[in-house]
Amino acid sequence: MTQVKPDPALPTTYAVRRHGTFLATRALAKTALRELEDTLAAPTAGGTVAIDFTAVVAMSISFADEFLGRYYGMLSTSLDAPPAVVLLTGLNDDNFESMTVCLQRRELVAAMANAEGVSLVGAPAVLNETYHAAGDLGRFTAVHLADRLGISAPNANNRLKRLVAARALIRHRGVAERGGKEFSYELPSPPAAMPSAA
Repeated sequence: MTQVKPDPALPTTYAVRRHGTFLATRALAKTALRELEDTLAAPTAGGTVAIDFTAVVAMSISFADEFLGRYYGMLSTSLDAPPAVVLLTGLNDDNFESMTVCLQRRELVAAMANAEGVSLVGAPAVLNETYHAAGDLGRFTAVHLADRLGISAPNANNRLKRLVAARALIRHRGVAERGGKEFSYELPSPPAAMPSAA
């Protein structure tokens, strides 16, 4: 039997719309979270996940918290666990607000992709500043980022860990000139076919 390997360039898209256009209850959110986890456990799942809210008219903060608040909380416990990138797509203004409140309450952040590019949801100003600098730098190390922002390397590392935990930044493992491990970072690219907001 031939095993199908995931293509890291192709996102695995999870359409939240399958649970309805008005999403309100924690029970429904638990079902959606289990289904998302099952989708990502499939052998064909890629390294990039697009959680697509296209055609979802509204969702309550309690749904957002039970669904993605819990999911991003789980992601934050391991920097190296797949997927490498998680992007929220298709968020309308109301759903963006619900997601922002949910993430800020848990002190979490997420990456959102739209036609303009990738940005953060729920992030404090200091992480938004870091993310903009990351976009300007392309592929970079913590030392490059520290120099760019005029901060210490440990401070830069702390910020980068939060962004990697949110799967908003791609981390590459390499070898430093003097031996030992060294990480480089870059922003994810939006999926080629971006869904528009509902």
